[in-house]
Amino acid sequence: MFASTLVAMTEASLLGFEASRVVALRMQVFMLGGTAAWNEADLMVREKTKAFSQAFLDLAAGSSRSDVYSDLRAIVKENYDRLSERH
Repeated sequence: MFASTLVAMTEASLLGFEASRVVALRMQVFMLGGTAAWNEADLMVREKTKAFSQAFLDLAAGSSRSDVYSDLRAIVKENYDRLSERH
């Protein structure tokens, strides 16, 4: 049990760190304003709604916390890759 909790805590910490990089890239888009900023904000809200709904359903279906964090980290990585291509 301790090992699985430690893995989940590690995944959560990594998720937080990786998400902060995406936040920084999104802030750059938002600061420039215009259509790109509005489109990014819309995409962000839709993606977060979908990702957290899926995470909730996965947890309710019995998935491990570590697996759910791993799935969320994959989504964050996709966002990072997409946003970092602009720079």
